[in-house]
Amino acid sequence: MNKLRFFLALWIGKAAQVMMKLLGRNATFLPGKLALKIYPDFMGYLTLPKTVIAVTGTNGKTTVSNMLTSVLTENGYSVSNNSLGSNVQSGIASVLLQDSDLLGKAKKDIAVLEVDERSSLLVYPYVKPDYLICNNIMRDSNKRNAHTDFISYIINRALPATTKVFLNADDMNCSRLAPGNPDRTYFGISAEKPEVSVTPYISDVVYCPECGGLLESEYLRYNHIGRMYCSACDLKSPEPDFLVTEIDRENNTFTVRHDGKEESYTLINDNIVNVYNLCGVIAMMTRLGLTYEQIQKGFSKSKIVKSRYDQVQSGDLTITMQLAKGQNPIACARCYHYVAQCPGTDKTVIIMVDDKGDNTNNSENICWLYDCDYSYLTDPSIGRIIFAGPRCKDHYLRAMLAGVAPEKIRLEPTINGGAAHVDPMNAQQVFVLYDPYSLDEAAYVKNQLIKLGKENG
Repeated sequence: MNKLRFFLALWIGKAAQVMMKLLGRNATFLPGKLALKIYPDFMGYLTLPKTVIAVTGTNGKTTVSNMLTSVLTENGYSVSNNSLGSNVQSGIASVLLQDSDLLGKAKKDIAVLEVDERSSLLVYPYVKPDYLICNNIMRDSNKRNAHTDFISYIINRALPATTKVFLNADDMNCSRLAPGNPDRTYFGISAEKPEVSVTPYISDVVYCPECGGLLESEYLRYNHIGRMYCSACDLKSPEPDFLVTEIDRENNTFTVRHDGKEESYTLINDNIVNVYNLCGVIAMMTRLGLTYEQIQKGFSKSKIVKSRYDQVQSGDLTITMQLAKGQNPIACARCYHYVAQCPGTDKTVIIMVDDKGDNTNNSENICWLYDCDYSYLTDPSIGRIIFAGPRCKDHYLRAMLAGVAPEKIRLEPTINGGAAHVDPMNAQQVFVLYDPYSLDEAAYVKNQLIKLGKENG
């Protein structure tokens, strides 16, 4: 009976994928949802690829999983990957279903699966990863993932003891995952470390998780990301096995030290968050058996997926598109910091971060704005800030409390109307920060800005 239900779920799921493709739709969720509805243990009966890599954590899952897929594909591997970011149980079932034959046997060599942290309990009992990479564990949406200890507990409870883990040594939450697992590889960054340790606006790790003492820091980059130790016991950040020792933005390279040697790689994106992402990918690929030449070959032909980051030139206007996860205070603050530290002056920022895709059938919650550090927007290189969307006045109030000059701010109540407030005569660069739920609106704004640049170039 179980076999019959499995094949029924498999074939109906495949039929749904064909139908959705004929309709021009991305079959990233519904086919898996149907298969699981027919048979909840569906994934447990699929024959998986020989190697399964899981990517989890608060920020950077899609970037890391797509980068791993890009490097592996460039080196001749066939890869199953939920590349569009459908990272819950139904999305993972959909991609495994798609890359299986009519008997449920895998057609690809490797599966690289982005897994939502809270979906761990629904995925890992059936899809047991050989490797897991986690870049960070930090506060996320107050509605789902704001409690970092709870998220760590879920991952630890679900993760098989045999999974080899790759963890960010500079994240005290992340580095303590899978505590009983002896097969651990750490990665981190020593390059461009802060000269002094400044207490961040928000920190998810303040007290020692072992003894409860107050943690000290050698330095902190942001939130709790840095090197920490407890003065009351021997707990401290682990030493990285893979360490970024230099970031050369002029020549677009970065250097990683491991096993006593240093190697230089193409710097695909210079945002420090993505440098962590890239170092984690290098650690994973090296332990998987790829050579430096193979990894560098993949990096030299890779880019951050355009739905996450893109930059175009239109006339005299430089347009930078940057994903900023709404309701995620740390991710948004890192985007604000990135805009502030980018070289140049006369910057305009369009912030279209809203809970548009997640504001039905629940109560409104804007407290995440006050967990987010808006002080980066006071940087003198930023000449105009455009808050777009139904939450524009909430953003305006938060920015005012952070010290942003009100004359710099423009308000646009529609999510896709920000381009109308750009003054091309006083803007050399325009940064568009948008939510994962607003990809279509972001594409519209990008096209409007390209048109504006051409008209005034």
